[in-house]
Amino acid sequence: MLNIRWWMASMLCGALCVSQAQAQVNGGGSTAVLPLYQTAGVLTAGFAPYIGVDQGADKAAFLNNDYSRLVYGNTSKNVHWAATESKLSNSQLAQYQYEHGSAWGPLIQVPSAATTVAIPFNKAGAGAIDLNISQLCGIFSGRIVNWGQIVGSGQVGPITLVYPTGSSAMTELLTRFLHGKCSETGTFSVTTVFAQSYSGGLPEGAVAANSSADIMQVLNARDGTITFMAPTYAASTLEGLSDATRVARVGGLAPTPDNIAAAVASIPVPSVSRRADTNAWVPVFTTQPDVNDPSQFYYPNSGYPILGYTNLIFSQCYADAEQTAQVRGFFTRHYGALANNDNAIRQNRLVPLPAAWKTAVRQSFLTVTSGLSIGHSAVCNAIGRPL
Repeated sequence: MLNIRWWMASMLCGALCVSQAQAQVNGGGSTAVLPLYQTAGVLTAGFAPYIGVDQGADKAAFLNNDYSRLVYGNTSKNVHWAATESKLSNSQLAQYQYEHGSAWGPLIQVPSAATTVAIPFNKAGAGAIDLNISQLCGIFSGRIVNWGQIVGSGQVGPITLVYPTGSSAMTELLTRFLHGKCSETGTFSVTTVFAQSYSGGLPEGAVAANSSADIMQVLNARDGTITFMAPTYAASTLEGLSDATRVARVGGLAPTPDNIAAAVASIPVPSVSRRADTNAWVPVFTTQPDVNDPSQFYYPNSGYPILGYTNLIFSQCYADAEQTAQVRGFFTRHYGALANNDNAIRQNRLVPLPAAWKTAVRQSFLTVTSGLSIGHSAVCNAIGRPL
């Protein structure tokens, strides 16, 4: 009898251990931040390795809890978080709340770090390139088609634009800038799909590639090419971002973290009264801020001009208590006052959030008395994203 009881107990314990071992926090998203979230120590205990995807799969995977958007054909797991430079729209937030709010609880959307949008290029023998806004707009609209039209290049020959296939989160940051700053014969729309961004169509001879790494591979292999890119991929070192023979300056400035630090520091945290508004947490730069949208700010008057944020999407509620603790552990680390991921963020040529922003995140999503706190018992009573 004792042996039977021991066997039954061991089987029960084994089943529980397997269940807990599988309680990983699964997520992924933009390839622009793949190197950051694959840096050792950035993701805390219980997190599965970050999966880099593009084609709009970052937000879709989370919003629909569709793991097959992260790993094609695999529906065996749930999606617990995502990373993207493309901000959730008010319609996406409303639809998520309507379809899943009662079962999964509210979602959380917060900035993770600030980023530039760099303009790397490959033109043999080119001098230091410093683009003004008109030249930048002309390259992406197709008005400027030859290196000889760019002052300082010292070269001639066709310009070939390399752009992301389908949807890309970084495209939203670039097209938002082009939409506000360009005066071309056509117009730029704010979109994640570059091929649909300009009313006049793609520049002649433009070449598509699938991911950040693929785009840079095409760029490095083909003379005369130019693209837009996250700083992590645009250059392998911080010094590389300042090499204007490989990464263009814009308005005299390189796309380095220091050149947007002042702009990032100037953005105020959401007021306490606005912190329950998911939209308010992710700042957006624009030339015409909506007075009714507290997240919109003018583009800075100084510093590198093309900038934005890479963001995190989590749930406030998780059905599994262990996952709740794991997510809280990540927030504690990433937004910590002293021990945090700032060094890894800087190593990936991004800008950590200011201390005031980290404090606001901790106060809102970690303080147990806050109604926004992850795992709050009154909000998450018997609901949450599935294990």
